[in-house]
Amino acid sequence: MHLSFPLLTALRLASLTIHSAELSSNSIGMDLVRIEAGTFTMGQDGPQTDYKMKNHPGESDRPDWDEKPVHRVVISKPFFIGATEVTVNQYRQFDPEYLKGRGLPDESASGISWNKAVEFCVWLSKKEGKTYRLPTEAEWEYACRAGTTTVFNTGDKLPDGFLPWYTRFSYPGLFPWSFYFPDNTTSPEYLPLGEGGTSLRLANDGFVIPDEVAAAAKKNQLLLRVAHRPPNAWGLYDMHGNLCEWCSDWYGPYIAGDQTDPRGRSDGDFRVFRDGPHSMLSRLVRSANRGAWIPDSSASIFGFRVVLGEQPQGPLLPPEPPPKNAQHVKQEVAAMVMPPQDDPFFSGPKTFVKIPDGSFGPLFSSHNHSPGITECPNGDLLATWFSTVLEGATELCNAAARLRFGQSEWEEASPFWDGLDINDHAPKLWWDGDKAIYHMARGHSENIVRTSTDNGATWSKAWSIYPQGETGNGMIRTRKGVLMITQDVGVSLYTSSDNGGSWSSTGVHHPNDEVRPGGKGGRHAGIHAPVVELADGRLMTIGRPHPTPQVAVFGGKAPLSFSSDQGQSWTYMESEFPAVTSVQRPVMIRLREGPILLCSFTDQWSEFYKGNRKGMTFRSEGGEFTGYGLFAAVSYDEGKTWPDRRLITPGGPKREAGTMNHGAFTLSGTMAEPRGYLSITQTRDSRLQLLTSGNHYVFNLAWLKQLPPAPNQE
Repeated sequence: MHLSFPLLTALRLASLTIHSAELSSNSIGMDLVRIEAGTFTMGQDGPQTDYKMKNHPGESDRPDWDEKPVHRVVISKPFFIGATEVTVNQYRQFDPEYLKGRGLPDESASGISWNKAVEFCVWLSKKEGKTYRLPTEAEWEYACRAGTTTVFNTGDKLPDGFLPWYTRFSYPGLFPWSFYFPDNTTSPEYLPLGEGGTSLRLANDGFVIPDEVAAAAKKNQLLLRVAHRPPNAWGLYDMHGNLCEWCSDWYGPYIAGDQTDPRGRSDGDFRVFRDGPHSMLSRLVRSANRGAWIPDSSASIFGFRVVLGEQPQGPLLPPEPPPKNAQHVKQEVAAMVMPPQDDPFFSGPKTFVKIPDGSFGPLFSSHNHSPGITECPNGDLLATWFSTVLEGATELCNAAARLRFGQSEWEEASPFWDGLDINDHAPKLWWDGDKAIYHMARGHSENIVRTSTDNGATWSKAWSIYPQGETGNGMIRTRKGVLMITQDVGVSLYTSSDNGGSWSSTGVHHPNDEVRPGGKGGRHAGIHAPVVELADGRLMTIGRPHPTPQVAVFGGKAPLSFSSDQGQSWTYMESEFPAVTSVQRPVMIRLREGPILLCSFTDQWSEFYKGNRKGMTFRSEGGEFTGYGLFAAVSYDEGKTWPDRRLITPGGPKREAGTMNHGAFTLSGTMAEPRGYLSITQTRDSRLQLLTSGNHYVFNLAWLKQLPPAPNQE
């Protein structure tokens, strides 16, 4: 929707008359609107959303779990706030190199971290001799609402064509237009742009604006230009859509009761942002909607507007109390009693994901997947995974649970890490064997790393590593002391030579890579690949074929990749094990005893589900049999052969067992769990702690070597 300049001017004057607002301009050409003191109700009440947005993408009026309790807020002093987001032209006066040679002067400055936004405010304050700062979260919502109590400042729905969506565009990790609107039908508030959809990629995410989008800009369709939609009743533009806007607060849950000039928490993991950008569901731009992310993120969704005025003097709330997984954590190093290593041991499957049915925040009972597991120095097991309704949506978070040392049951799940309205995906955990536990996850346009040196009771602030992409399955430390973990997109490995303080990437995919048996390329084959260092110093991975045609290229087998130069180049061969695909992920580690262990699945889940399973041959005391599902294999010659193979099942007669997302599978001597993302660690007692997406198994090398009783062939 593009409004002519005379009409915009008329609307603006009308809005200022309604509020009797005072308009001021500063030395960098920024218009600021005076917001009078007042009172409003912060948050949104009413029935909460169920986040099943594929079923009802037009729903935009239901709140999130963290917008309650609604509470009365007093803004005790007037302040001036930017009529628009800070523009490219204004930001360049602070940073002349910003988007050099690109960007329109009246576009919102995008890709601005919270830290950089604060630096801008400090610079502008010194330049003008006045106090500029970011708005508090309360000030932002007060200004956005402009006296309204409805879902949007335009009413309970946005006007038709109000929210632009470049129809082939989605932000990293999030569902695109075609997911929500597969028949190209839409809700009227959206403005689909481009013939058949036009991809907009902003330069700060490593992309450029393509020519067809530049052409659309000449028609006044480029959605980042400020003040091209009607203002709210107080003369503020783009409070619904355009960019996410940073606020000054550390994020934390609301508290009940009246508040005056609230300033959020005194500390936290995330800084608050408000509003949402283009090309996202309208429910994410409601007046009450809250978001939060790490302050050093320069993701393209982030911009800001400034406030002129002294910092409010309301109280800072204490940091959010620690979740259950971080409470009452013992700090002494566990006194391990080593069990007899020649005695076979097995237990499982045991559920480790414990979330009450019908949970829609802060954890979600619908979809719990992609676990990571580590032993802690105190002997506890700590597991994390993502919890969500829709995997490619903004509600996704990291959950965690703890199995305390000496206990037999996992505790109920609790929140672990959650940037609100950010798809913080695919968490991993790894203990360095000394004091540090590492947590890694994919963020919005970056990956994050943070560490704990007190068994997961507290964690460092997260820092960003690039390029963004899901990390593979399991970190290792090489004999030279280098930390390594595979990466799924573009590059092969993240590596760190300073215990995780800094990271670099190596191994880059090239279009001419020969990803086939006997071929060579710049990165390992497939995704979700675990990595081990071989005795001769080479690296070996086993991946899930990706894209899917790789399954046929490798003859239906999982691809092995080898690197002799620390991940810069790779050679490929097919393994002897079946390829896995969607909803499956293998693990591979070097055991304390020396051999290499691989855990994977006998059949692709899609074929298993269709009844087309083929299984694999296993040995028992009664001879060979065909088994199906989760298996383990051990190599004593650096991956050349895998003589000991065992189906990961307690055996026995057929019965039903639970699996991920409230599913079920048949468990018996020949049937094991058929799907799940695997994660594994070997604890100091030499037992293997294996997670699927729903279950926990424990076994040792002696059990893997032992022939099981002859099963009944079903």
